[in-house]
Amino acid sequence: MAGEKRRKQLARAKAERQEQRRLESARRARRNRIVGMAAAAVVMAAAIAWAVWPDSGTDPASAEASPEASATQSAPEEAATPGPVPTPAGVTCTEPGEPRTDGRTWKKPADQQLGPDATWVLNTNCGRITVALDTKSAPKNANGVAFLTNEGYYSGNFCHRLTTAGIFVLQCGSPGADGTGEVGFTLPDENLPAEGDNNYPAGTVAMANRGPDTASSQVFLVYKDTTLPAGYTVLGQVTEGLDVVKYVAAGGVEPGSSDATDGPPAQPIVIKTASIEN
Repeated sequence: MAGEKRRKQLARAKAERQEQRRLESARRARRNRIVGMAAAAVVMAAAIAWAVWPDSGTDPASAEASPEASATQSAPEEAATPGPVPTPAGVTCTEPGEPRTDGRTWKKPADQQLGPDATWVLNTNCGRITVALDTKSAPKNANGVAFLTNEGYYSGNFCHRLTTAGIFVLQCGSPGADGTGEVGFTLPDENLPAEGDNNYPAGTVAMANRGPDTASSQVFLVYKDTTLPAGYTVLGQVTEGLDVVKYVAAGGVEPGSSDATDGPPAQPIVIKTASIEN
């Protein structure tokens, strides 16, 4: 009898250990599923964030209407085998320093009373870029950019995005200096070009957006004739310093970028100071 009782005790103990291991295994599996779901949620959230504000692009800028998206929608035929961007002579870059973010927001831009010959001057670590603002055809966008400039917003801002195939632009002006952030107001579409090949020619400066009437602080500088949907306000034209943009473009995208033709420029460029000259 004692032996039988002992066998039953051992069998019961073994069964309890097996049940404990089963429960522990189930707990681990459940925990792994939860961790996996959380990781998937993080990845999905990041994907959504980049889709909405790529630059995603997103500005030039967005999933609804962005140069990033348009590279597959209406890229010029030469996009498949883009020619190299020649490196301009005489351009040199200094150390850019650390990116400066700007978390300020405004309900709307104050009137800057721009003259007809107003220019936007960007002193970068690679040289001076001067833009003739089209205050007649894009008055609200020119005023918005001038307001942010006079608030010191662009000083210290990194140009965060370079595209080198299909579309040829350098993009700057995000609050986070990386394509993210908001300044609190949006600007209406103005001075839109016609649809067609090379409707954003080299030297064009346009407003990035995330769809109709959503331009804000981000701009893109076109360094080579580019075809895009005609949904980006033309802010003005580069009158000095296009060689600076071409120099940065010649360096290509930062190594290790997920897209070898769209990402942070390998040659960092920062707007050291920005000003408006009337």
